[in-house]
Amino acid sequence: MKISKKSVLGLLLTLVTIVGVSKIVSKSLDNKQIEEPLMEPKLVITNPLIPEPGMSDPHMLVVDDVCYVFTGHDIGFGISDWVMPDWRIYKSMDMKTWEHVGTISPEDNYMGKGNTSCWAGDIVERNGKYYWYFSNHHDNAGVMVADKPEGPYKDALGKPLVDSFDPTIFVDDDNTPYIIYGRTNYKIARLKESMIELDEEPKTIVINKTTYFPDMDKNSLHKYNGIYYLSCSGYYATSKNLYGPYETQGLVGEGWELDTPYGHGDFFVWKGDWYHVWCHYKDRTKDRIRDCFIAPVIYGKNGEMKDDLSQLEAALTK
Repeated sequence: MKISKKSVLGLLLTLVTIVGVSKIVSKSLDNKQIEEPLMEPKLVITNPLIPEPGMSDPHMLVVDDVCYVFTGHDIGFGISDWVMPDWRIYKSMDMKTWEHVGTISPEDNYMGKGNTSCWAGDIVERNGKYYWYFSNHHDNAGVMVADKPEGPYKDALGKPLVDSFDPTIFVDDDNTPYIIYGRTNYKIARLKESMIELDEEPKTIVINKTTYFPDMDKNSLHKYNGIYYLSCSGYYATSKNLYGPYETQGLVGEGWELDTPYGHGDFFVWKGDWYHVWCHYKDRTKDRIRDCFIAPVIYGKNGEMKDDLSQLEAALTK
């Protein structure tokens, strides 16, 4: 059977096309290569999440493919300090449009009416209830509870749960819940099934800092493919053991305040894919007003992690 030159050329072009779209290799991050699957059509994410400035310290709850982002609320325009009178809840079905569906007030917990130190918190669902772990400035952290994601939330204890701030809640594969909190030396403790009591004495998480890792608060903890990822802003460390020690791995990305200690954020799964949500100061030389951003997360074969910042970078060129 004769095969024409035209047929051979067509076959070669088809093979090149198949190979070309099957995968793309990302740019090197900290001298590591990550193979990224081509995602078509690519999800277009709205950034920042809302047009109004003042959304900060985001943590995500996903219920039946519906995203609820729990955030701080910056109102101190022109003031070089954090003025945060409450926490806000926004809902999205597609990560393109966000609706304000709830507000959590310090009047409804031990912080009290008029308090403007509503610092970062985290949200988790357990046994049909929703638990909001909140920071009272940098002094301590408490817990509130509601019957639905939008609230209303009420104080579950009437006093602090732990003696430091910036709580993150992590639920392991065996369904055991943990709280991680603090500044510089993070603490971890198992929670009781009630979610409002510690089930052990808190332990310090050891981080072997062979590369830079901020001495800050803003922790986030998640697990992917058997590896625990402990992060602060855009910096992360990994371990095979929940309690550590963790080894620093570098950055998930550069720019967008990921390479500063200020990008408080959270990692979450939506419709089978991983994402990173974090906040960014509009102009820290003027005040403490922030916006929130979301980017897809890509994992490498050896546990590397990076944010796909292509949509954010493309927006700058428009």
